[in-house]
Amino acid sequence: METPRSDIAVVRGLAERYAEAAAVPVQKERMERYRDSNSLKAPLPILLIDEIPWGEMDVNGDLTLRCKEKLCRQMEWYFRSWLYRWDHLQADLVLPAYFPVPKCVRSTGFGFTKIERTIESTTGSDIRSHEYVDQLQTEADLERFRLPTLTYDRAATEGSIARAQETLGGALPVKLTGMMFSAGPWDTIAELRGVSNLLLDLSDRPDFMRRIMEKLTEIHLHTLRQMEELNLLEPDPIYIHCTPACTHELPPAALDPGAVRARDVWGRYVAQIFGSVSPQMHDEFDLTYAKRITRDCGLLYYGCCEPLDAKVDRLRQFPNLRKISITPWANVDRAADAIGSDYVLSYKPNPAFVAVDAFDEEPVRKEISRALRACRRNGTTCELILKDISSVRNHPENLVLWERAAMDQIAREW
Repeated sequence: METPRSDIAVVRGLAERYAEAAAVPVQKERMERYRDSNSLKAPLPILLIDEIPWGEMDVNGDLTLRCKEKLCRQMEWYFRSWLYRWDHLQADLVLPAYFPVPKCVRSTGFGFTKIERTIESTTGSDIRSHEYVDQLQTEADLERFRLPTLTYDRAATEGSIARAQETLGGALPVKLTGMMFSAGPWDTIAELRGVSNLLLDLSDRPDFMRRIMEKLTEIHLHTLRQMEELNLLEPDPIYIHCTPACTHELPPAALDPGAVRARDVWGRYVAQIFGSVSPQMHDEFDLTYAKRITRDCGLLYYGCCEPLDAKVDRLRQFPNLRKISITPWANVDRAADAIGSDYVLSYKPNPAFVAVDAFDEEPVRKEISRALRACRRNGTTCELILKDISSVRNHPENLVLWERAAMDQIAREW
């Protein structure tokens, strides 16, 4: 099917606008701040906004898709969503100066597919409610686990690159991008068992839970080895899960682009359900395995939505740890006291402050101020990432006002 000329015109027009924005000098200045931040040089804190409820944002038609062909619609959305953030929610955003085409990779899977009932979001966010079917009830169920086989489809990847280049017509460079190594075995277990069953069996059947975790550890290590062998890892990302990824250490100067290893890249690890267990249980059932899974990575970003302020000392077991997620449900003062100047404190402000009918900047300023003061007191490198935004109550201006208040508070206090 021939791509409609009108689709190509839309995509190229957006790409030209995007390329112009991506070329402004502030992009390189911000990337240098990203590197300084991730290399623990404590620059001006970085502020970013991500995981936006896009279904509530399109007031002026800036996000309305006009293309008809599938690939063009995907490219159109890429440019419209990035340009929206640049035009309205810029903060310290960096626009990649290319259109990314990911390597086409297929997996045979690890033996399970989650079975769930969901309540979908109506706001255009990725947030939804889940109810999972327990598929790991007996010892026999453990036999279903399989080591996955990854396959890199080079022909399909090259075809995607060619189609993107043809569509863009030189308006923006096209870049082949690799994969990030991200591990969340306990999130997987929660999806295969349900949260209540998981938590009960940590106490009632600890040996059974250890065997499940051992299986998933083997699966993650096997997957990482294949990502190395097939040269699938991305050595130079700008972001790692909504946060800056640029550093002075990675990728190493002696990188062989034809053989990117785990030591050349970031790893990310999460165990969100362990926000509900003791530090001792966290150590026994998660960190023991997490160290094995992530030990070969160049740098490590640990955490997501679980409060980790009381567990920083335990996270010091990771020799490659560089960044720790600190959520609104954590005590940021205690977190900064424990982190000191050793890691990046990736603070996640409370998204509830934008889910209102009438925006109030005072609680936003108070929250940002507390985080900044805690980090300044301890010499802690700090970034602030507003994410997990389930709703703005159909008031997209709330995010604009939040960004202004937060940026102003950083300028006042740093």
